[in-house]
Amino acid sequence: MLTMTQVKNIKKLYYSKGKKVNEIVKVTGHNYRTVIKYLEKADFNQSLGKQEGDKRGRPK
Repeated sequence: MLTMTQVKNIKKLYYSKGKKVNEIVKVTGHNYRTVIKYLEKADFNQSLGKQEGDKRGRPK
């Protein structure tokens, strides 16, 4: 998990500096999916994973 400073840096590079995701990956060294995840996430109080009511696997 990234620190808030790292997340803010990613958002700054994307929104303020106009960098593309691939450029941010090269500069920060983070995974492509990680950069995308934190750019899409607006509320850090909610988890990205499955919610409580989500079912796992196939039905029996």
